[in-house]
Amino acid sequence: MRKVLIVVLLSMVLFTTGLFAVVSGDPVVEGQLPFLLTNAGQGPGGKMARLLIWQSGAIEDTDFDYNAEPLKENPNDLTAREYKMLFVIIGSSAKGLGASGITIDEEIVRLNKMIEEAKRLNMFIIAAHIEGKARRGNPGSADERSIDAIAPYADYLIVMKEGNLDGKFTRIAEEKDIPLTLIDNTIDFMQVIKLMFPAE
Repeated sequence: MRKVLIVVLLSMVLFTTGLFAVVSGDPVVEGQLPFLLTNAGQGPGGKMARLLIWQSGAIEDTDFDYNAEPLKENPNDLTAREYKMLFVIIGSSAKGLGASGITIDEEIVRLNKMIEEAKRLNMFIIAAHIEGKARRGNPGSADERSIDAIAPYADYLIVMKEGNLDGKFTRIAEEKDIPLTLIDNTIDFMQVIKLMFPAE
């Protein structure tokens, strides 16, 4: 009975949060399918985003693939399907880097190669920073280097406000003329996905 109550309460929280989700800044762009979802920095945000995309119910599981480390070993990762978008979740983790057996320097080399290949393939690049200040750091830190490797080259930015308190993403958006949509909480990412892929 207790487990049922917990599930019901959690569902109510997600439902209520969805009703009052706050999305501001530039309008949400129209999404393109299929897309490749990945992360930059080996943080947990990629898997979190995958779960939120599933929970949004906006698209089918078969409409996108998740690959934590495209181009690490397979040079054809970005052409495995006719991907229209590269959806990159930014955020680094020492634990994630350790589990992957790479340094942040090696990760940045891979990210640079990934962006270069995505540009060559004319993929629409979305960069999202959805974990707030937990995935920010001092200049030169793994988090900041991951941001610098991806955000300035994106076609669209989605950022949790708490991760933009210093205005870094705003400056990047203004300097590079990139649309920037802001969310109040990580869970609001689901609302962005719903707006990106509206029901027919």
